[in-house]
This record gives sequence, C-alpha cells and structure tokens, in this order.
Amino acid sequence: MSVEPSEVTSEVWTNWQGHVINGVYSLGRFLGCSDHSGVFLTTAAEHPAEVAIKLVPTNRALAECLLPRWKRAGGLAHPHLLRLSEWGGCQLDGLPYLYTVMEYADQTLAQLLLHRALTEDEAREMLLPALDALAFLHGRNLVQGQLKPSNILVVGDQLKLASDTIRRVSDTAVSGNAPTLYDPPEARYGSGSPAGDVWALGVSLFEALTRRPLSSPSGPGDAVVLPPDFSPALRDLLTRCLSRNPQDRPSVSELITWARGGAAGPAQAATIPPVTIQPPPVMIQPPPVTLVPPQPTTPEPVSQSTVPPQVVTEAARPAASAVQSSRERTLLTAVLGAVAAVALSWTGLRMLGTHRTPDPTLAPAQSPAGSPSQTPGSAAPATAELRASLPAVSTAKAGRSGVATSPAALHEVTPEVPWSARRTIRGHIRVWVRVIVDPDGSVFAADTDRTGPSSYFERVAIEAAKKWTFAPVDTQSRRTMQVRFDFSRNGTTERALTLH
Repeated sequence: MSVEPSEVTSEVWTNWQGHVINGVYSLGRFLGCSDHSGVFLTTAAEHPAEVAIKLVPTNRALAECLLPRWKRAGGLAHPHLLRLSEWGGCQLDGLPYLYTVMEYADQTLAQLLLHRALTEDEAREMLLPALDALAFLHGRNLVQGQLKPSNILVVGDQLKLASDTIRRVSDTAVSGNAPTLYDPPEARYGSGSPAGDVWALGVSLFEALTRRPLSSPSGPGDAVVLPPDFSPALRDLLTRCLSRNPQDRPSVSELITWARGGAAGPAQAATIPPVTIQPPPVMIQPPPVTLVPPQPTTPEPVSQSTVPPQVVTEAARPAASAVQSSRERTLLTAVLGAVAAVALSWTGLRMLGTHRTPDPTLAPAQSPAGSPSQTPGSAAPATAELRASLPAVSTAKAGRSGVATSPAALHEVTPEVPWSARRTIRGHIRVWVRVIVDPDGSVFAADTDRTGPSSYFERVAIEAAKKWTFAPVDTQSRRTMQVRFDFSRNGTTERALTLH
C-alpha cells in the first residue's frame, strides 16, 4: 500500500503529535508506523474511551480505493474483528492523508514476540478466535488481506484481527511494494483468495512459535522447508498451510478442527471459492428483438427446464416449417432467459439487505409503485434497511452528521443518461453521493452515501459528482458534502448539501 511519499520514518511521524485532525481528533502518543502509515492515540468527545487513529498518505486513486473498503469493513460486527468507527480525509501541512478511527489495542502479537515465543497451547488458543474471524469473512467473500503478527491484536481480554485491510476476494491488494513473506506465491500474479489468508496465518504461526522469520525458498517453484527442530506435532499442518498450490492448503474449517484438538483432514479444493459475479444493474435495456442464433461452437447455457412443452412439440412439425420453428424456439428461449436473469438479479439484491431498523432520518423517499427498480409495497423498506446497514464515507460520524444549507457550487455536472435508460424509469430514482472537497473547491474523492437499487445510476452519479467544483475556503481542512441526484424520465436534477 505504498504511496507518495513512499517511506516515512518514525521521527517524521512523531512530528505530527499535537496536530488536530479536522478539528476533532488530537494526535496523542505515537503508537507505531509502517512504510505506509502511522498510528496515534487520540481522544474525542464522541468516544468516552481512548481510541487509535491511523493516518495514510494518499492520492486520489488510493482514496477512491480505500474509503469504500473502510466503509464496508465499518459495517461488519464480529467480536474478533477490530471495530472501525470513522474514516475520511484530512491534510497535514498541506499534504493529503486518509484517516480511520478504530479501537485501541493494548498489545500486538509482534510486540509480544519481542520478548518471548508462544507455546503450542498458546498458539492453539490464539488460533481459535483468529480462525473464527476468518471464517466470518470468508463466508462473505471477504479476506483479511494482510494477516501478520502486527495485525493480530489484543483488546482487553479478546484477540482481534485488524479490519482496515479487509477487502473483497475479487479486489486486488493495495500495494506497490515487492511481495513479503506474508503474501502467498499467487499474490505476485494479482490473484487473491481465502487460501491467501491461510498462507499468511501459517507464516505468522511459524513466527509466533520460533520468534524468527520464515526462510524464503531458494527458487520460485521450491517448497517451503521447515527447520529440523520445528515442532513435530505442527510440522505436517504448517507444511500444508505453506503449500505453494492454494488448493493444497487446508480450509479454515479444517484448521478450526485441529485447533480444538481434532485431526485435520485432507485439503479441500473449496478453499478457493468460485469467482463472485456481481448481479447486473436492475435498470437495464430490454434485449433487442432481433437475435443472432447461437453458434454451434459456443452454445448458450440455457437450462432446458425454461423451455415450455409447447416448444418441444415444434420438432414434430413437417420439414417445411422446421426453419421457422427453430427461430421461434431461439427467440422464446432468449426472452425467457432474459426475464429469469432480471428476476434473479432483483432477488439477489433483496437478499443483501440486513434486518436492521433503518434510521428514519436517513430513509429516502420511496419511488411510486410499479417502478422497474423496486418491487411494489416491499422494495422501499428493504432498500432502506440495506442503506442503513452501510455507514457513510464521511469525516464525521454518520450518527451525528447534520445537513446545512446548500453550499455554493461553482460548477455542476449533470449525469448523462441516454433515453434507453431513462425510459425504464417510472417515478424517480434518487442517488446520494458523498464527496470530500479540497480547500480549493475540487472534489478529492466520492462514493455513494446510501446503497440503492441500481448500480448503473449510482455509477453515473459518482462520475458526475467527481467533476463538481465548489467555492474555495481559507482553511486547510477538507469539507464533506452530499450531492443528491434525482433521475426521472424527463431528466435529472441535482442538489448539494453541506454535512457537518
């Protein structure tokens, strides 16, 4: 996760002590740093206990990548994941930074290993909560992403994993540096999977038991060789965790069985889940009437169960009508397949909603019944639940954010929506985009403030909001604003609001 400036020493980080982030968080005692971030102790009126704040030097591309990930991680709740409470952007001496506020950890595994190694029993006790958190993430197509001793922490009497590195399985790692020992061999090719977390856990376990880093293989295709004095009880299991082939590594469920005193079975190929295919946007163009028959070499994967019995009987017609019958079957199958795809997409979106009572102050106005983007009578509450489950990308906590009067926008950009997409709208589709604005008035980063039913309209709204400019201010702090877009058949209207 290296950005410019790429390497910052501890001495430079300590110079920031005493600075105040966005008028809220005073940087207290310096806790530590890596080549890309620094962590400080901080307090604020909203947090009765001490919390930690992590600063990352950034640029526009990194901000657009990290802020949505922190937003997603902040919506997770698990006893063995470090809780993220706030995130946003700031400036220190004119340089751009991202920050995230998290629970303060009393100690990390890396700090403990400076004094002594873990016993085998302690390693089993450490593994159970770590594996429980990994199973929670992997079940949601997420990975921890950077599992290592410094990201295994103790909060009170609980072991927790760092959450600011969590990403989706399909996302690439945010790093420009050479791979480390904690990165699996497949990471250099941009591949990521839950098996990568198992590799990193194996490296961390070896380091916890020996207090020395794992030796790198002599060749790119060579297997990891454990030292002769390594524990015989753990040698076979750790060798499998460090297999160069991801499919040969044990699954998290196998490791949980071993940590509880059972025997780990053979590796399962299911440690690498299938690629997650995002559902298509609800607002789509209807398929064209003129269809090209599928080529024999690449047949369409349409289930025969979707073809009505009437179509099957077409084969019994005389040869003179065989060509016409074939065209009718092709057209009917394609239309039924398109209808099924739309139905499944909407069903998938409905299932994503959490059963949390939405904040009435955040609930958007419901679109009229019959809108293609909502199911009449029930879609609006489900969408509100989904929106309420995702905290806003903000420099202030969502629960205490206020809305002020409309700010002065010097340049507004209206999303370009073709008629083919607008004609599918019945009523209105509203999209809320939260933007971080630099002191000069330009937009530093943008992301959806509330998740809605159509990813297409969210995407065009974000791209338009990035091009807005606002009146400059004399302070060095960034502002957080919300741009609201209202899409209808007749066009698009927009309005900006200041959040504080």
